Amino acid sequence: MRKRWKFLLYTVVAWQVLAAMAAEPVDLTEKAYAAEGQRKGTILLQVNWGRRWHCGKYENAQLQQLSFSKLPIQPATGINDVRLSGPKLSVGDVFQPYALLIEPGEYAISEFDVKIAGSVTDIGHAHGDQSTLIKDGKAVGGTFSVAPGEIVYIGHFGVDCAGEPTLWRYYVEGREEFDRYVLGFHKRFPFTKDTPVVFRLFATDVFGKPYDLTDVPAAPTPEL
Repeated sequence: MRKRWKFLLYTVVAWQVLAAMAAEPVDLTEKAYAAEGQRKGTILLQVNWGRRWHCGKYENAQLQQLSFSKLPIQPATGINDVRLSGPKLSVGDVFQPYALLIEPGEYAISEFDVKIAGSVTDIGHAHGDQSTLIKDGKAVGGTFSVAPGEIVYIGHFGVDCAGEPTLWRYYVEGREEFDRYVLGFHKRFPFTKDTPVVFRLFATDVFGKPYDLTDVPAAPTPEL
């Protein structure tokens, strides 16, 4: 299938740190997990903030912002929004991992921004916000969900260059690679080792294709 990406998560990996803000999603830490891990849910995702060169007919394209909002939308509050932005300094074409504790529930994509460069002086943006991604309270761009106490992998996010540059949700493909991904996560966060990681992708018909591991045989549980 086109637009799928294979990933290997090595046991030594630097998980991206997201600054914690009061009453908003926070980084997964042992202290935070002990205090809120059973009441909140944990989401795992990776984002490529680097430039994709020769992207379609353009010189390059780069994802700069990605946000999800808890449903139902609470206008003007944004308290439970998951808001991610690319670093100010230039980064390579790699996926940065995030592990975040968030309020349980269903979340819709509510904003994204892809910078598109035809040349040094020809700059544009592929942008979506609540007015285009959430209509009449319905998430047209896609959703993910997490229950209290769950740890859920929702996908890898980056730029797709097959046509006009846009946001795309990729994923770890196959049971073996997902088991390797989970092993790397539990090694980085050993206090979560007794909690399974659920493969439940951000569901969308706009920014990705359906995929799950339901029919893929499970591999033997690796030794930690």
